[in-house]
Amino acid sequence: MTEAANDKARKPAEKFHVGRVHVSIWQNSGVNGAFRAATFQLRYKKDEEKGWQTGQSFGASDLLSLETAAQEARTRIGKWQEGNRKKQAPQAAA
Repeated sequence: MTEAANDKARKPAEKFHVGRVHVSIWQNSGVNGAFRAATFQLRYKKDEEKGWQTGQSFGASDLLSLETAAQEARTRIGKWQEGNRKKQAPQAAA
């Protein structure tokens, strides 16, 4: 499978939305191990014929949802990081 095809087949580790702002949290590999990053999209219906559309520009009315979504993404990534640290920490001898 090519790298581009692999990216399309990849699924987010988590997904959620706040209002019209949809968030995908992706797990990636780097030189220092696994890490997570978030992407944000605005979902809206332009009209019934075209169905749902996706954008990356946020108007004034969407910025509060974007802010809330970013805080939630940070919380979820932070919890994942903390869980990873606990798994990797050596167990104390009993």
